[in-house]
Amino acid sequence: MAAEDAFHGEWQQIASNAGECPSCRITIRQTGASLQIIANNDWTALAETGDRDTASGAGFWKRGTRKAYSGKTFNIRMRLNTDDELLMKMRIEPIQGKSRTIQGVFKRIERLAI
Repeated sequence: MAAEDAFHGEWQQIASNAGECPSCRITIRQTGASLQIIANNDWTALAETGDRDTASGAGFWKRGTRKAYSGKTFNIRMRLNTDDELLMKMRIEPIQGKSRTIQGVFKRIERLAI
């Protein structure tokens, strides 16, 4: 399985240091050599795979949301723990002089057809 294929699919958040969010999901799709990551809670990112189990890139939070992160950019790193669990670290640009790192764990809920 190619590295991109390992990440491809829909994922549900099962843990986070930013609070519980049982409805938070991300969809990861391959777009050329990149992975497109779209979250249902107003952020998106592009990442490049490092090997079969890792990917890193950058993204942004949608402007105009009420969230503290509205319009903020971030760096993202992801690692597959198992075939169906994804660890994510998102380092958000400084807010009031302080960077914030969100760590989340996602469980695969569906593999998308490629």
